[in-house]
Amino acid sequence: MLFGRVVRGIAALGLCLALGLALGVAGLTTPAQAAESLAQMVTGPGWPHTGSDIKPDAGARFGRLPNGMRYVIYPNDAKGRNTSMRFLMATGSLQEGDDQLGIAHLVEHMAFRGSKNLKDGELKHIVEAEGFGFGSDVNAFTDYETTKYVLDLPSNETQAIETALFVLREIAGNLTFDGDAIEHERGVVLGEERMRASPASRAEQVLREATYPDSLYALRDPIGTLDSIRTAPRQALVDYYQDWYRPELAVLVVAGDFDVAGMEKRIQAVFGDWKPARPGPVRILNYAPKPVPGVRTSVYAEKNLYEGLSVRWLRPYIDKPESLTSRTSGYLKQIGFWALNDRFRRAAEDPAVPFLVASIDYDNSRLDGNITTLLVVPKPGRGKEAFLYALRMVGRLKADGVTAGELSEYIAAADAQVENMIRTNQTRFNSDIAEEIVSGLVYDNVFETATQVRNEWRRIKPALTKAAVDERISVTFNSDSIMLSRQGEDRAVMDEAALAEVFAEAQGATDNTAQAGPAGGSVSAAWPYTNFGPGARIAEKTRVETLGYTHYVLSNGVTVNIRPNAVVKNQILVKVRFGGGFLLFSPKEDISLIQTGFFDLRDGGLGKLSQVQLDKALSTRTFSFDYDLEDKAAVLTGYTARDSFAAQMQVLMAFTVDPGYRPEMFENVRQSLDYSYQYVRGSPDQVMGYGSTAWLVSNDPRYVFPDKAQMEARAPKDIEAIFRRTMTGVPVEINIAGDVRENEAIEIVRKTFGNLPQVPAMITPADGADKVVLPTDRTTQVFYHEGREDQAISMVVFPATDALSDTDDTRGLRLLTVIFNARLDEELRQKQGMAYDGYVGLTASESAAGFGYISAQGTVPPDKDQIFYDTVLKIAADIVGKGVTAAELERARNPIVQYMNDDTKNNEDWQRTLAGLYGNPVLWEYRVGEHAKYMKITLGDINTLARRYLKPEKVLRAKTVPAKE
Repeated sequence: MLFGRVVRGIAALGLCLALGLALGVAGLTTPAQAAESLAQMVTGPGWPHTGSDIKPDAGARFGRLPNGMRYVIYPNDAKGRNTSMRFLMATGSLQEGDDQLGIAHLVEHMAFRGSKNLKDGELKHIVEAEGFGFGSDVNAFTDYETTKYVLDLPSNETQAIETALFVLREIAGNLTFDGDAIEHERGVVLGEERMRASPASRAEQVLREATYPDSLYALRDPIGTLDSIRTAPRQALVDYYQDWYRPELAVLVVAGDFDVAGMEKRIQAVFGDWKPARPGPVRILNYAPKPVPGVRTSVYAEKNLYEGLSVRWLRPYIDKPESLTSRTSGYLKQIGFWALNDRFRRAAEDPAVPFLVASIDYDNSRLDGNITTLLVVPKPGRGKEAFLYALRMVGRLKADGVTAGELSEYIAAADAQVENMIRTNQTRFNSDIAEEIVSGLVYDNVFETATQVRNEWRRIKPALTKAAVDERISVTFNSDSIMLSRQGEDRAVMDEAALAEVFAEAQGATDNTAQAGPAGGSVSAAWPYTNFGPGARIAEKTRVETLGYTHYVLSNGVTVNIRPNAVVKNQILVKVRFGGGFLLFSPKEDISLIQTGFFDLRDGGLGKLSQVQLDKALSTRTFSFDYDLEDKAAVLTGYTARDSFAAQMQVLMAFTVDPGYRPEMFENVRQSLDYSYQYVRGSPDQVMGYGSTAWLVSNDPRYVFPDKAQMEARAPKDIEAIFRRTMTGVPVEINIAGDVRENEAIEIVRKTFGNLPQVPAMITPADGADKVVLPTDRTTQVFYHEGREDQAISMVVFPATDALSDTDDTRGLRLLTVIFNARLDEELRQKQGMAYDGYVGLTASESAAGFGYISAQGTVPPDKDQIFYDTVLKIAADIVGKGVTAAELERARNPIVQYMNDDTKNNEDWQRTLAGLYGNPVLWEYRVGEHAKYMKITLGDINTLARRYLKPEKVLRAKTVPAKE
């Protein structure tokens, strides 16, 4: 693809929470309940299951070394031969002193900058030599309570495991904190702070400080303060490391296909000699928040900050172990909140309702306490109305409770999903298992099998009555500590007094249901899309043994590729590809296709059902729907399970032949345009992304991000016409990968998409649609953002070529960019400390002949653009002049080829392989047998490509900088 898929749902901007029924192992557990601090739990005698009537997964081995370090070992052979490790330290920013703000995070960065047995930079090299991808397979994260080191090994071979354990042992107790490395890493952390800073993050911090005054939680943001990051002495890092990196606070989790006893011995041998640098008991901090009585308010205003309102009902943290009783209570609360969120969602479909989205949530954590949270995103200019409307809906639930229909609907859906969970969890990724175990330790949840969860659900279900749910609802809104908050661009729109006034009005009018949203009850409908006709016959069937899939051609021209894949049980991925995509639109039409990203076809529902009705009609089925517009195709995607495959195909067919295009699909976008453009303007990354996309295709209208006035002028019929053109009268290819029964699958496809009218075998590109060119003007392109004044992004582009003219060259260019990326990362991060996220990537088109480029990009301070440019060109010149080394080539190649085994490909991998493959020898050469082809690439090949494409006289340059006032 040229630029990847168009991002859908711009209008949502991450504001709209998942309000539907989302059940799984995690969704069916109670909120966190644990000791008063994580350190207290980890250093204590027990595990989350100790003393609980919930037993852990019998496959897990829980242990503790004599030095106090814990470990959990989980054997799992269902996902190939990889191994996952998580090294959790029960220490984070909350353990920092007043003179150490941000030091926990800086220590985490220094874990990769040298230790007793590894020189600075050596760790990265040795893990890449083993096939680890640095940043993907090797990473680390600092939070309030924890610091977590992540290693996902590409194999279970002894050498890889030994390397991983050795690296973790170095991190645990052997870091050296070289002074020069610290100075460089300060700049990297400052770059990370700069990159993540946004109006929304600042609003969140202000609210945290208002909600939890004087608490460590409010005062210890993990990123720290700029002053502390810049000036904290080396000794502050050493003190934190020696105080808190100690075996009693450490947990190692290992999941993979190995001998458990052997792994246990390895852990004992590697970590058994680890001792605290500073003897003595671990200091235990009690940072549980203490709610402040009364109704308080907080308002924060900043340019380009979207409008949001919230209520938080605060209570003290409930410190109890997890049990069947607590889980029953969790289900009761979940049912009540699911019902209210469903009502919010139904209300939002009504154009007269004043909010775009509203949601209710509950948590019980050491950091936030026991808390119920209402979030409301109003339509522009209707904040007071939206807040009052949502509060009255809360009042109605408190007064009347849930309905029998809501309760039965939840239980029916949960019944179906727990059974589906049993089938799906027959195979799990080791990385998912390791993360689940770590999460259980942090939040004190028992690690269980899916079968255990199902059996507990069956035991609990009789207790889930309306009376019990209603009683739990009243508890979750019962509090003498309430925090009201608002964020937006203008404080005067609704200040603290106005916020409190609206809340008081709502509390005094809970019996007024005239404006309290839809009443509880069923809006379910029968699923009407079960019979599309007799279906086409199978005209051709070809078995492609090399890749293990079958190719079908139906008599109406629809082609189908089915690749059974038992790597993942009970999971099926379907993609319906409508040929053409951007190629159906001529640049001369002056139509922006980027605008389709604002709209979600699901919001428009179907001709016979709204989106809410659709979800309720299939509430006991596992299905999804997504539309993406790509360079060569429009793609409908569905994730489903075996027993829901027929329903999934019916959904995809229904959106193909009977999309609803209901008014709310367009009205909600129109109402949220202010928020959308505020978000884009305030984000350097968004400004650079959309700006450079158009610039790099010489401002081809199809790739230009429309301005707000253009979007406001768009008529629904214009948007509908774009969607219809991409899915009508074009070739249709359906690719199915997963745990599928092939004979059943093709019969279901025949009865759905086999009823389409005759489709063509190929498309003719619109006038000029297959011609995309880079700009010829080498003047630096400047884009302006309205974010923080120290934020900027620099980009340097080397023209290259397309993906398919010479596929060997394309593979070589990919390796060249990986090597270039490693050198840029080393220069920017390790040597200069200038940026957090320097990146080099390859874009090579499969649809526009000759179009491609290598781009280097970095988030740097505005005054460092020239330094970034000079650095990139210096690295390029060095590669061209001296060539790459054999070690660099192997470090670049190993992480790529490790995952090119057809026996361990996941469903997404097979979808990428199969798209447009059959009958296309060029794509076959490009995608099939990649492992051997990558292994054939030599140093000479890479150096030849470098000389051909890394030419300074051809370079293009862009930057995103703060807007001038």
